Amino acid sequence: MGLRKVRVAAIVVSLLSGLSPASAAELERLPAVLHVHSTLSTGDFSLDELAAQAEKAGVGALLLSENYLLRIEYGLPPFRALTRVAREARSILDGGAARFLDRVAEARARNPRVLIIPGVEVMPHYYWTGSPLALDMTVHNEQKNLLVFGLAAPALESLPVTGNAAAGRFAWRAALDLVPGLLLIPGALLLATKWRSLQRVGRAVVVVRRRRWLAGGVLCAVGALALARAWPFTEDPDPPYSDLGLVPHQALIDYVDKFAGVTVWSLPEVQDSSEEWFGPLRVSRRTDPYPEDLMRTFRYTAFGAVYEDSTRFELPGGGWDQLLRQYAAGERSRPAWAVGESAFHNVTAGKSIGGVQTVFLVSERSERAVLDAMNRGRMYALLRGAEPGLALAEFAVSDGDGNAVSGETLTTREGAPLEVRVGVDAVDGSARAVHVVLVRNGTLAGAWTATTPFRVVHREVYDGAPAFYRLDVRGQGRLLSNPIFMKRP
Repeated sequence: MGLRKVRVAAIVVSLLSGLSPASAAELERLPAVLHVHSTLSTGDFSLDELAAQAEKAGVGALLLSENYLLRIEYGLPPFRALTRVAREARSILDGGAARFLDRVAEARARNPRVLIIPGVEVMPHYYWTGSPLALDMTVHNEQKNLLVFGLAAPALESLPVTGNAAAGRFAWRAALDLVPGLLLIPGALLLATKWRSLQRVGRAVVVVRRRRWLAGGVLCAVGALALARAWPFTEDPDPPYSDLGLVPHQALIDYVDKFAGVTVWSLPEVQDSSEEWFGPLRVSRRTDPYPEDLMRTFRYTAFGAVYEDSTRFELPGGGWDQLLRQYAAGERSRPAWAVGESAFHNVTAGKSIGGVQTVFLVSERSERAVLDAMNRGRMYALLRGAEPGLALAEFAVSDGDGNAVSGETLTTREGAPLEVRVGVDAVDGSARAVHVVLVRNGTLAGAWTATTPFRVVHREVYDGAPAFYRLDVRGQGRLLSNPIFMKRP
């Protein structure tokens, strides 16, 4: 075994040392890249090319987030379907959800050394402000998206999002779009009936019978176009002509939850804006950062906490700690786990496969095991950069009788002596400067500046209140752990 393999094995053994004896023999460390686009949607590389890049970078899994439905449309009232103008980009619904899952399965079979997991990036709702009459319009929330994993084809096909006909319903506004279709009736009558008219021929007046081809043809064409554009005669679950707040996003979360899937809030602190001109008409696109919306929605699985941008939501005492305190106090049914989010489309702007990772602890290298780890919080987020990054060698809380690791809850008595064991290594085994912060309930419990390999035991006495611990490590990149919770019996 080469030196590199020995070091990797040592890190894995050290990582698992914080787990209970029963689980330590079953779990392995799986570096993964979450939120990846291929040529199936808006990425520049095929699935096979992505798998080759991942293997070269030492990445064991790719969690795809192909665009589910990239369609923006606008129609003038009252007949919005007839006047609708749409702009689309390549999405997985173009060929159907079943075909998408089949193509991913085929690529996974061709690339057995990299686990390829299908997922989609979903735009639940967008809305317009402004008016074409004012020559100034803005479309909002194109990038206020959720990532979805773990759904079978029938459930994936019918996600309740704006523009998805499979999720539509019949409503009076859909009936209104059928009204222009009634023009087929007079159009057909004009074409079928020979109409009498008087025509002077010299000094004589004769009766002429002829069909009104032009008028009848125009009416039939408009009526047929109206029916075709109104098909399948249903209305969007959430039409894009008013701000519906977080209702569509929560509806999507609840829908995915019903099918035991995984939802991840995507890049909540990234701002996106642009504008285009269509002659004299200006069309702007705007998505504001939305970290506060993570506080206003429930039952999602995780959120993008570490990515190639500045963030504040996950800082000690910030929004994430508020969410975790709510869960620890029983005010939320689920915690919000942190993941590293890549948003990889291509290699422009210095991006690469493996620069941002989510490292999972899994019982086996399978889609089921990865999604189970994500649901349980058995993972940490890693910003690696160009050089080898950090590895979480150990993070566990023990009271002498029980032991808990990331995503778990240690149930213990008030006054119990606690040991929080922390270990951080460099992936390549080298000595790297690190600053390690231990956060307890959103406040600083301990901080150390040292070099890898770093080991410390932090001791406290449990005060009996619901609590959690988590790690934030800066140095050669960044490492952000998921929390360990504490409670009384």
